[in-house]
Amino acid sequence: MTRIATPQSPPVESLREDFERAAEAAGGAVDLHLALAGKPVRIRFAGARTAEALSPAFAHLVALDGPPALTLHVWDSGIRGSETTGAGASYYSKQDGVRSLHQPASGVFSVLDADADTGWFWMPDAHGLPYWDYTAPFRHLLGWWLDAQGLRQVHGGAVGTEEGGVLLVGPGGSGKSTTALSILRDQRLRYAGDDYVAVGSAHVPAVHSIYCSGKVHQRDLHRLLHLEPALADGIRPDEKAVFYVEQAFPGRSIAGFPLRAIVVPRVTDRRAARALPGTRAEALAALAPSTIFQLHPPARDALAWMAGLVRRVPTFVLELGSDAETIPAALLRILER
Repeated sequence: MTRIATPQSPPVESLREDFERAAEAAGGAVDLHLALAGKPVRIRFAGARTAEALSPAFAHLVALDGPPALTLHVWDSGIRGSETTGAGASYYSKQDGVRSLHQPASGVFSVLDADADTGWFWMPDAHGLPYWDYTAPFRHLLGWWLDAQGLRQVHGGAVGTEEGGVLLVGPGGSGKSTTALSILRDQRLRYAGDDYVAVGSAHVPAVHSIYCSGKVHQRDLHRLLHLEPALADGIRPDEKAVFYVEQAFPGRSIAGFPLRAIVVPRVTDRRAARALPGTRAEALAALAPSTIFQLHPPARDALAWMAGLVRRVPTFVLELGSDAETIPAALLRILER
């Protein structure tokens, strides 16, 4: 839940000073250079400890140093033992081109100065965040910035090849992650994400990967046995199993591709996966609610934008069966169409 806070100008100068002090105390800043949606992004971490905690999800986008289109500053206060669930209300404000989001449950504070293409991300402890913040770091900051670049961050997975791929959409539990992660056993397809990706609709619609993280319910691991060696240790019973594709399956991630189809996974009693023609209404119903709900704040034209997207590319329903090994072949048949 996002609440609009009383507009106040975030203390940008104070944030700069806080980051510099934290970086000096941590032994210096550690810079990570990325190519995100074809644009150079620099993430400055205050110290190696913070970088190690929040950089693995971007390993597939690492690029050479260059003048950044966006710079994010990331630090913590070293408050150990402050791990939280992350659940609860969020408080958003915007004034004079500066957007901020405070998440009291996790203590995270995100600020983006759109005019300066500069952002700040502060947390109590870099190793005390909810697990999903490690799989999709700085999601709100990157979402705001991508929106200004004419792209949209959507709740969906994506897999494909350099020639083209599919966007996997649906609410939690619909089979997005199972579908996306199943392709890691098939050398013909590449992984662009299982939960959040960026989509551009100008000219030819395209998908841009943001994170190479993967998450799967532990109850589904028996269907994806190829993932077991890659899973992180110490998984809690109430959490999804997490891993990073670029670390576990080097070269199997992809930065993006032209969007050829929208695929709606659907769990069935079949054995083998099967692709069927879908409708625009099915695609929009699978994509829009969860995407809009997870935007902070929801963009005013988000529904109209997504409606325009589903009109431009074909839709398929992918009936998932008990045999996950049949999913990649069904996706390839969609791309061949």
